[in-house]
Amino acid sequence: MKEISIKDVIDNSKRAKLTHAIAGRLYYRVDDIERNTTYQFCVDMNDKEDVGSTTFIVDEKAILLMRYIRKSKDSGDLIQIK
Repeated sequence: MKEISIKDVIDNSKRAKLTHAIAGRLYYRVDDIERNTTYQFCVDMNDKEDVGSTTFIVDEKAILLMRYIRKSKDSGDLIQIK
């Protein structure tokens, strides 16, 4: 499987949309309409040192969540679901 480029996930002002939360993890998806692709990444809310008092909203510019996209990529949680 091809490695996912963070640039592909955040370019062209793509939006990250919160889809669900399970066991203290927030799951976001980013739709790339041009490539007919969807990416999913998560934010671990259990890591209080990392998230602190950050506010996470339902629909956000993907680039503003790049820290968590990068962490998801490093941990293998950034996946292409479509």
